[in-house]
Amino acid sequence: MRAANFFGAGLLGVLVASAAGADSGGWVTGATLEEQLAVPVTVSWTNAPLRRALASLSTAQHLAIVLDRRIDPDQTIELALSKEPLASGLEKIARHLDVGYCQLGPIAYFGPTEMARRLRTLAALRLEEIRPLRAAESRKFLQLRSWHWDELAQPRQLLDALAEEAGVKIVGAEKIPHDLWPAADLPPLTWVDRLSLLAAQFELTFRVSPDGRQVELVPAPVQVALSRTYRAGRDAKAVAKRWAKAVPGARVVVEGNAIRLTGLLEDHELVEHQLRATPTQRTIVTAGKEVYQLSVENAALTSVVEQLAERLRLELHWDRPAIDAAGISIDQLITVKVKDASLDELLRAVLAGTGLSFRRQDRAVSIYPAESNNSRPTKPGPAKSAR
Repeated sequence: MRAANFFGAGLLGVLVASAAGADSGGWVTGATLEEQLAVPVTVSWTNAPLRRALASLSTAQHLAIVLDRRIDPDQTIELALSKEPLASGLEKIARHLDVGYCQLGPIAYFGPTEMARRLRTLAALRLEEIRPLRAAESRKFLQLRSWHWDELAQPRQLLDALAEEAGVKIVGAEKIPHDLWPAADLPPLTWVDRLSLLAAQFELTFRVSPDGRQVELVPAPVQVALSRTYRAGRDAKAVAKRWAKAVPGARVVVEGNAIRLTGLLEDHELVEHQLRATPTQRTIVTAGKEVYQLSVENAALTSVVEQLAERLRLELHWDRPAIDAAGISIDQLITVKVKDASLDELLRAVLAGTGLSFRRQDRAVSIYPAESNNSRPTKPGPAKSAR
């Protein structure tokens, strides 16, 4: 039972103390989280109990921290960080403790090195399983909700609550041993991430049935990999060679004018970051009319569109169910060069050859499969990220 007690004490020390800070400023999430992870922090711990050290950091940074049940929260830590970006500071803490760290959405997770290495990819693979489901079924797994439980909650009770929320049957609950956990509050997470975070504590993951009505807890595989295909154009071989050097742990295969990359989610993010060369874009106002110039080469479609949306203050909506059903990748590579274009001409140039089209109402833009042109696309709604 000692390992189980580690989990409970870790959450009690970290999350309850952090909740006090959250009351005033709230948990950092989304774009605010990215900014916070770049903020320099200075801390000094001398023989401080780990749970107390992490609690103080969590409170000061409004960052939710989860310590895996297998990590002793009572071990002491002696470490000083001086004007260190929070993200690299968290990595240094993990190295000092000889544990792993990863950022699962708004949660800073500290746990066994191998689980920290796999956790985000495991969660991403579960999302891949959900994509083929009907919209009504997939929506329940993607719903963002805060996660709270009371003092002396049992992990199986948390499973029951998750099952009831999604209206699914969870098979394999017997794989979760009996334990009592202290009260905790976590920031909004998808249903997938909440179950991934719980299951990971017991070296488990889960599988969603094809109809979305059953979820089975299964052992987490030792090796995990996510496969995605990117359009690369005529220079696919040269691009693949650069990627292979950038992510040596991944498998990079050229398939015609496309590249298939198989690796951890972090490998894909590194490659996509390299693709996200900032577009050269200018807005020129002539006789009261705005015209645009844009130049990008071999950049990820989703990155280009979302950067333009941010800069031009567009309200962006991706019709993801229709796009996924059409088998269109929003991460495909595009090359665009336009000059003195209207906003509609700019958007048409960006989407040319991608299999996608758009509908615009003032600053609201809806993107959907081009073959749906004759049907009425979803009315643009609140801005949504493609990811």
